[in-house]
Amino acid sequence: MRVRRISFLGVRTSNFEAMTAFVRDVLGLPLSHEESNWAIFPLESGKRDYFEIYGPGHTDERLMTGASDGPIAAFAVDDLLEARAELEAAGTEMVSDVIWAAEAFGNPAFEGFGWFFFRAPDGNVYLLQQDRSGAAT
Repeated sequence: MRVRRISFLGVRTSNFEAMTAFVRDVLGLPLSHEESNWAIFPLESGKRDYFEIYGPGHTDERLMTGASDGPIAAFAVDDLLEARAELEAAGTEMVSDVIWAAEAFGNPAFEGFGWFFFRAPDGNVYLLQQDRSGAAT
């Protein structure tokens, strides 16, 4: 597999409001979506690259499966299924099935965009992501 970049960084925090204000007002990232316990900030590195903040009440496991408090990172790859097979062959613990965004969110605009969660040897949960929707890689 070839990792192209870190394509997502998410953090679960009990200080949701303060963290959201910090990222928006101090770091200067643009806020593209906010609802109760979830804020999304797009990154310039790719069409679907984001920094996301999750409050303690956020329970959508499609977005933070198996992650505890603190950060979780995703790595962009060209072929998600091939990369998953490589991780499985290496004995890596899979934490979720592949999640295809078009199906998970009922939005065909997300066709080709997917991810899955795995546990690395350090005990932390990470993701691999693929975006074949024409986004920059």
